[in-house]
Formats: sequence, C-alpha cells, structure tokens
Amino acid sequence: MKKLYILIALTSLFFVQSCDKFLDLKPENIQVVSTIEDYRDILASYMRLLKTVDGSQKPVLGGYFLYPSFNVASTFAYRSGELTINKNSSSYYDASLGEYKQSAVNLMSWMGTADGCWRSYYSFLGPINMIIEGIKTAEGDDERLRDYVQGEALVWRAYSYFKLLQYFSPYKQDEYGVPVYLKPYEDPGNAMPKRETQTNVYKRILMDCQEALDLMERTPSTTWNCAYNPRFLHGMLASIYCYKAMSAVAEEKDWQNAIDHADKAMTGRTFVRDQATYDAIFDAPALQAFTNDEFYLRMVDGFNGQIVDVSGVYYQTYSTSQANPGPEPEFYNLYKDDDVRKNTFFRTKTDGSLIYDKYNLSDSPYASWGLANGGIIMLFRTAETQLIKAEALCRLGKTTEAKEALNKFKQGRYLDIEGSYTESDLLNEILKERKLEFYHEQDVWWLDMKRTGTRMERVINGTLYVLEPDDYRYCFPIPQSEMEVNKNMIQNPGWDEISL
Repeated sequence: MKKLYILIALTSLFFVQSCDKFLDLKPENIQVVSTIEDYRDILASYMRLLKTVDGSQKPVLGGYFLYPSFNVASTFAYRSGELTINKNSSSYYDASLGEYKQSAVNLMSWMGTADGCWRSYYSFLGPINMIIEGIKTAEGDDERLRDYVQGEALVWRAYSYFKLLQYFSPYKQDEYGVPVYLKPYEDPGNAMPKRETQTNVYKRILMDCQEALDLMERTPSTTWNCAYNPRFLHGMLASIYCYKAMSAVAEEKDWQNAIDHADKAMTGRTFVRDQATYDAIFDAPALQAFTNDEFYLRMVDGFNGQIVDVSGVYYQTYSTSQANPGPEPEFYNLYKDDDVRKNTFFRTKTDGSLIYDKYNLSDSPYASWGLANGGIIMLFRTAETQLIKAEALCRLGKTTEAKEALNKFKQGRYLDIEGSYTESDLLNEILKERKLEFYHEQDVWWLDMKRTGTRMERVINGTLYVLEPDDYRYCFPIPQSEMEVNKNMIQNPGWDEISL
C-alpha cells in the first residue's frame, strides 16, 4: 500500500507558471493521504464550493481546493462581439485623438491571450490526477464512497481536457493537441511533455467519461449532485461529440453519438414556457437552490465572486465602464416580443436606455455601490443539449426530426412557435436559437463561431481587420511562460510568428 504525502495547506502553490510546474512542489506542511475518507475530504473542499449557494468554500485538511476557469465570459465576449468597447472608457479610448488605444485594438482584433485559463486548468488537473490515482488503492471498505470520489474526479478531468482542446488547439489540425498528464507524482519538477494529437486527447476524454459512466451504473447516487450525475455527463458527451463532429478528428458516428447522448440526458425532461421560472433560473442575487428540467448542474455564486464574477461583463455601474452596457440594436431586435428571454436578459432603465442584465445583478443590494458581484453558471444545460440534438439531426439530413427537436425547445421560449421562425433554412434557425439562448453565457458564442467557421470583419481606427474561418486567432497561443520552460512544447501555427 503506497501512502501519498500531499501538500494541502498552501493554495498559492496550485497557481503555477506552466502546466508542468505543478509537479515541482516544495512542501512546508505535509498531510498523509491514505484512506478513502482522506481523498473524499480533499475533493469535498472543491465540491462544497460548487454546491453551496452563497459561494462559500470550507477549508479541508488545512487548505482550499483550486477550481478550473469557469469564469471565462470576459475572455470571450469581446472576441465574439457580445461586448463592444465603450468610447467613454479612458482605458480603451483616447478621446483627444478620437481613436481606440492599442489595448482596445488588440482586444477587438482577436489578439488576446488566455494564460490564466491554461494555468488554472493544469493546476486543477494536478490534484484531480492525484485523487484518481490514489483512490484506487486507498485504505478503507466503503466501496460506494470510492466510486463516488473517483467518478466525480474522472468527469472533471475529462471536462478540463475538453476545455483545453477548445481553447488552445486549432480546430482543423490534429497534430496540435494539448499535453496530457495522468500521474502527477512521477518525475517531479522535470516533466517536459510534448503536445498529444487531438485524436489521443479525445481518446483520453472519452475513456474517462466511459469509466465514470460505468461507476455511476454500478454505484448510483442521489446524494452527489455535481458531476457524479449520468445526465450531466451525457449532456457533456453530447457537447463533446458536437464539437468534434466537424473538427480535424471528426468521425462518421459523431453526430449520431451526439444525438444518442442528448436523448439519454433529456429523458423525462421538457421545456415549459414560464416567465417567472425562467427569470428565477438566472437570478443570482436571490441565491435560490432548486431543481428544474432546464439544467443538470447550477452553480450560484452569491456576492463573493469565487466561481464567477460577472459584474464587469454583464452589469456596468458607471458611464465610463470599459464595455457598453447594452446590446447592439440589430441583435436585440432578433428577440420576439413573446420570447421569455427578452424580459429575462434585458432591462430598460429609468432614462429609457436598454441594458443587458441576464443575471439580475442590478437587483443586488450592492449594485448601487458598484459592487454587484457573483453570477450563475450552468454547464451543458438542457437547452444546449436539445439544440445539439436538433443540429445533429439536421446535419444528418433528418430535417423532419430536426424540426420536431427544435420545436420541443421553442415551446419553452415562445407563445407562437411557427411565428418564431425567421431564417431561410433550418440549420441557420437552429444556430440562431443557440445565439439567442446563450448570449453572454461563457464561451458558447465563440466556440460556435470556431466550429462553424464564422468569418467576421471589424473596422478599427479606419483599418479593416478580418477573422477568417479556421483563423489562427480562433485558438489562443500557448503561454510564453510554458514555451520558456518546456523545450518540447510547440507553439500554435500563426502565433509562432507573433511576439507575445
């Protein structure tokens, strides 16, 4: 029986400069981790953060568990066009010259980086890998608990590698996957992994998902309501296959696999148009904990901003905030008057101006002080699952079934379903509904643009900038800190010619 000596006390050591550096630990406080309950307690610190509606996190074994980058809305919103820069912001606009500053030009021309996402996901994967490996041989007889802990950790490992692929790998080039770590305690401090192919990364993701599903089938649970949930995992798998289906590693069965997993995730779930319920789902200040067919996992982060702090993205307190507070009129007009989302996502201020307020942060008791923190994240919620099914059926040429699937979703949003159709073909109608539904919802818009090969033009300070389909800027560069310490790392094409 191998006992692991794990550093638990210092959270700061989980914040690393590169994905290999989480191995290079110099412990000051040592905790012997040897039993099933020990591993449960480590994971419990993270689980509590996700399950407690006030956003609190309880230390376990002397420290906190780092969580991945759920809060990525501001990273993607300017790139996708969900946010536009406010010319009253002195940070981004030079009023004396009448032009955007270079920081704004970089942001609007898709030249940003996401080093924080890279660091947080690989930092998160360190302890997750330790749990997955250690729980297998941990001392103890509670086999149900062993399955719960291992299954939860496997799902989050698969999720993390999926996100790293989406953010840092070119969509059409298999050879540029991401490094894969499975055993963090091997060769500490010296790991210099090469990039795996995307084919191999997907194999690992799908293997972890299948192993977790096997555990859930063997050991069902109604007490763990985070990722140890087969419906949540089937929803995630539907998203994985949807994203993979048009990539460099697409396989013939991807769209059908997306449909199959969507069906399993959606069994017994319906969409009901109810304005009050839909409002409540996105109401962050209310701090409500409830279940609904609209989501599998709902993370409410009260006023602490530990999981997500969207005040700077969704709620602008001052006229000089960096982003404009309202939607573009052309986009806002896509919402029909009988669409429940129109009333939930937008507010009309007393001066008659329109703002977006999807998470009702203007109702926060701290809003008048400019401290409207917090937010809500619902990963792979059922709206996405159902729209994935509709899209997959459509791409397979099953248009009748695709429209039936789309209408099942639309019945939860419109009074007049047929009147809600505005696009010339079914596929574009489905993609339009995704855009309306996931406005200001993390990375959905940007990743839809990436996988569908969207072309975008912007005129900035009189210069035309173009984002082409499969443009190198559709993935972020590998952080320079990683490139400097890992001689085996290869930069993404296009970014290797840019001075970061």
